Amino acid sequence: MKRVKMGVVGCGFPFFFHTANAEDSKYVEYTAVYDIDYEKACDVAESYSCNEMTAYTSLEEMLKADIDAVLVSVPHYQHEEVVIKCLDAGKHVLCEKPMATSLEGCQEMADAARRNNVLLMIAENHRFLPAHNWIHDTIAEGLIGDINIIRSHEGCDELEAIANPDCWKMDLQKSGGGVLLDQAVHKFSTLEYIVGDRVETVFAMVSKQVATLEQKADDNAMCIAIFKNGVMAEITVSCTQINNASNSLEVYGTEGSILECHDNENPVKIYSEADKAGDNQFEWYTPEIPHGENPVYYYISGRNCDDHFGQCIIEGKEPDFTLEDAESAVECCLAGYLSFLEGRPVKREEVRNMVGNVGTKSIINRLAGKIPTKNK
Repeated sequence: MKRVKMGVVGCGFPFFFHTANAEDSKYVEYTAVYDIDYEKACDVAESYSCNEMTAYTSLEEMLKADIDAVLVSVPHYQHEEVVIKCLDAGKHVLCEKPMATSLEGCQEMADAARRNNVLLMIAENHRFLPAHNWIHDTIAEGLIGDINIIRSHEGCDELEAIANPDCWKMDLQKSGGGVLLDQAVHKFSTLEYIVGDRVETVFAMVSKQVATLEQKADDNAMCIAIFKNGVMAEITVSCTQINNASNSLEVYGTEGSILECHDNENPVKIYSEADKAGDNQFEWYTPEIPHGENPVYYYISGRNCDDHFGQCIIEGKEPDFTLEDAESAVECCLAGYLSFLEGRPVKREEVRNMVGNVGTKSIINRLAGKIPTKNK
């Protein structure tokens, strides 16, 4: 079976977890690379060991090459321009999260994919993490009954980016907000996936616990999300942790609980009183799930994400993680920022109604000078 030939735009960290173990992929191979820093692209191409890779001096040049698809891994504010350019060139696109920094941007990208009859998928790696797939399937099987409440956390160390005025990360305009959009987009995507329902209402608080530069946005955030079916979820995200990146999840239901911590070799354990639990009923059970401590689980989820993308192209099917799912996560984050600005819970439809009116980019613009700084 012929594999999908992939080009890459941007040689940052995501490139490396996407291409990890690429030689074992049945569906994709990376053969081209472009970066604004041509020397960096050349270094990547020369050191790439899976197959021959060519570095290009411009995106336009790479799009004329013998490639089928492009992985877009550029700063958030560039997603729309780069993705649409690739789609208009007739290339399938796998774009890093978040889909865009506004709902209008998300919709323009989706329209471009439909217009050119090519596939656009957002690389939400948490959707393809085996631990999350196992949790989703286990909840769907009814092993913990109906979900009542969820607690979730993601943290990492972006202290250098926070202190660097030239870095786009956590820059209000270039990142489209701060840690709430950068990391909580993972959480909203994951929670809507495992709950099997959409978030309806968001209440959020954001803060600059470390950041002091005016152009930087929130580096810590907390959200309460209420789903349409009544499930309540707590989401905390931080980019000021001095330890390795960490992710955790607690799901409590009417017949059991699931605890997940990505720092552990075996990341998930479950307690169930349901008859379906069989021999593991009324005791904590730890299933065997493909995993590894950071950054290994990023490599696993990145590989799974890429393979799913390639398989969808080859077999002509829609991705399991849809554009509607990706846009929903962005909408949740924007609802969180609007909630912070207005000091009240915000329903998703309020954000949706801004499209074609004041525009959802106005939410990010309103954040300027409004995010509290701990040390002031």
